[in-house]
Amino acid sequence: MSTATAPQKGIIALIYRDALGIDFSNRGISSTVTEVTVVGPGIDPIFEPTDERPAVRIVKRENASGAIYHAEPLPSDELPAPWYMFGGTFIFSSDTRFRNSVGFYGAVPLHDRRE
Repeated sequence: MSTATAPQKGIIALIYRDALGIDFSNRGISSTVTEVTVVGPGIDPIFEPTDERPAVRIVKRENASGAIYHAEPLPSDELPAPWYMFGGTFIFSSDTRFRNSVGFYGAVPLHDRRE
């Protein structure tokens, strides 16, 4: 897997999708893999991203109601930083480091759809 910077390490999270198997990601990473490697602040690094487990980061945005979290793929040489949107899948890990990075216990939307 080629990235613009040195590969980061992270933890593994599963991708949860619609039970009907419909792909709304427009060929996003969730259309081809079942796991991702979550990297970034608050994540105690263990695993390197691979093609089977591409790297994603947790993005936190503040609004009037509080913080909103989602995950998005890291930019790479092949994929510069585009605008991502929700493609219908979520990521989750039972690892407490995942919960600590997002501040709650639950699944996080995966924004991997590009148009």
